[in-house]
Amino acid sequence: MRDVLPQGGGGNALHYFSEDIFCIKEVDISELSATMYEPALCVILQGAKQTNLDNRTLRLSAGDSVIISHHVPVYARITQASVEVPYLSLIIKIDLKIIRSLYFEIEQIIEKQERAFSVDAERTDSVLINTIDRFMTTMEDPIEAELIGPSLFRELHLRVLRAPHGGMLRQMVPSNSAANNIARAIKHVRDNYRTGLLVSEMAREVGMSESSFYQKFREITGTTPHQYQKALRLIEAHTLLSLDGYSVSAAAFAVGYESASHFSRDYSKKFGIPPKETKATTT
Repeated sequence: MRDVLPQGGGGNALHYFSEDIFCIKEVDISELSATMYEPALCVILQGAKQTNLDNRTLRLSAGDSVIISHHVPVYARITQASVEVPYLSLIIKIDLKIIRSLYFEIEQIIEKQERAFSVDAERTDSVLINTIDRFMTTMEDPIEAELIGPSLFRELHLRVLRAPHGGMLRQMVPSNSAANNIARAIKHVRDNYRTGLLVSEMAREVGMSESSFYQKFREITGTTPHQYQKALRLIEAHTLLSLDGYSVSAAAFAVGYESASHFSRDYSKKFGIPPKETKATTT
């Protein structure tokens, strides 16, 4: 694949081609840290990375790609990077509306029992690489981006759906699938993570029994609904502390905690340091 990141500069960087397509550059290895993945295709161009979720560990290197079907909490770290040879990855956000619109093109390869993970990785095959290359080349020309870009973006979604590690996305093609129901529930939690959470109500809203809902939510996200909500709160609080200058108590209450001490205990367990130290390192 051609180099999609402009050369020059020795530090970490984000380079945006559009709101939904960007390149990440890291020059330092890092410790495992909590973050939230969203539906996307991630192609490792250079360096290496490790992602931990539930009881699975993905070790990724140049030439690998990751397909993410749902918003899921993970722990991730850069394992190979330097100023001379930085870690580089290309992120293309997946449009689930396009995925669902490809039902008739893809229904013949949907299998009831197949490998299906919300975060899965494989070596990127030549067909997918070729499609990405053509799409990125088109994005550089405003006229071609407007006239040809949408059709190539749709083709890219088809390639992702047909990839060996696109099993969970394939399960999301039928609108009434359990994978889609959990995506709807995840959106509800993300929209309302500061407030109380009733699993029985969410299960009823997506048309599933409480036990089936709980089991499928755990299978897809690697965690329970309440643990998922807690992860969202803590990751958002980390942003408020490290980037927005909130005090510990203000961050706790902003994300829905009623007790600053309870927040501090959960935060320390999640990130390995107390929240006041996060704030101290960024002031």
